[in-house]
Amino acid sequence: QPGAVLPVTTQLGLAQARFQAEARSGGSGSSWTFTQRLKLLCPAAATLWLLLLASWQRYSDAERLRALAEKRDSGALLGFLAWRVTAHLGPYQVPNLASAALHEAPLRALSDPMLMDYERGAAFSRLGQLLQRRRATAALAPPGEAPGGNAALRALEPLLVELVAGSREADVAPSGASEAATISYRAAALDIVLDVLAALPADLREVPGWVLEGLVTAQGPPWDQGAQAEEVRATLLLQFLACPANCKTAASLPEVVRYLEMPGWKRKEATVFPIKAFLLSGETPDLLRRGAIRICRQCPGAVQVGPRYKRDTPSLQAKRDIRNFWTTALLTAGWAAFRARRGVFNASAIFAMAKASGGALGGMALLEGIWRAEEGMIEAPWYFEDTNIMLPCSAVMCLVNCVALAAAARFAVVVPFVACRLVKDDL
Repeated sequence: QPGAVLPVTTQLGLAQARFQAEARSGGSGSSWTFTQRLKLLCPAAATLWLLLLASWQRYSDAERLRALAEKRDSGALLGFLAWRVTAHLGPYQVPNLASAALHEAPLRALSDPMLMDYERGAAFSRLGQLLQRRRATAALAPPGEAPGGNAALRALEPLLVELVAGSREADVAPSGASEAATISYRAAALDIVLDVLAALPADLREVPGWVLEGLVTAQGPPWDQGAQAEEVRATLLLQFLACPANCKTAASLPEVVRYLEMPGWKRKEATVFPIKAFLLSGETPDLLRRGAIRICRQCPGAVQVGPRYKRDTPSLQAKRDIRNFWTTALLTAGWAAFRARRGVFNASAIFAMAKASGGALGGMALLEGIWRAEEGMIEAPWYFEDTNIMLPCSAVMCLVNCVALAAAARFAVVVPFVACRLVKDDL
């Protein structure tokens, strides 16, 4: 009856039955079948795909999209259309955004020295969303110029100025900006420049000499943020030196030559966790040597090539990928174990938590594998250059996502996967 207190033995029996039911469902606490979950996901996914199709058709008109961007309340919609996750949910919106040259407004804003902090942050956020895709990078050019050649990096001059602003002592912090804002802006500029360089062929990475010289002499954030900061600097310089024209320019710059002739650094992150210290450590000797070799190929004898050093850790990109996998696995296993907890700590409870964690890790591996395969397809020219291929492929991708999510939802994997997409992919 309502308000009645059940005996302790009855309560324990009900709790045990509930835990057994959760264990049979993989620790997720859901008794829905695969078919039921699929019936729920497919109509919602189809509706979202049709809405994105309507948006894609409406804003294929560049003038209409530029008019939308000029409205003060359009930030949320444009942010959603440019969001990385949106490309997995329906027709690809980035070609429309690139054709409308929406990068021009934030680049003009960043060229204004009197820009307010919140306006600068909004400009960096918009550029970061647009330029994380190869299709948008291909359309990048200074305002009023046509894409092509080294136009992409010339368009990013305000960001390059931000990155090397600490090359003189008086420029360590921009006037009127707080230290936290300066760190945030320069970290955003670094991420954008790295994304653009990764999308550009080596011969289109030519930059003026002040960029190379400023890069090796810059002080302050982001070059003093953590043990990997110097490895990031050396990696960025190596990306520029993949261009033969930059190698010839660097050979005539004493500061760059002096930097590449240094022995380099090996630094460990100050933490008691060995795996974290390994993944966040930085080392530059091999990168400096590779940079010197690239210059000597264009200008023999211009730089003294140092001895070969064996790396203690993988490459910067490999360390970031491993850290991404590691943190995803920890989040997934932790959430699954939390959902499968029984309120007691014995062998049976530990086995149930381990079983739930294993199932969740398998489900996360399935979702992450599909996600990365779709990312590769989205970045492929054949996908974003031909709408007759893109539209049916996006519909199939949407269906595959529904099937995979319905299968993986048997385990406690949905919350970690969504958290990774909402938080980690935007870092």
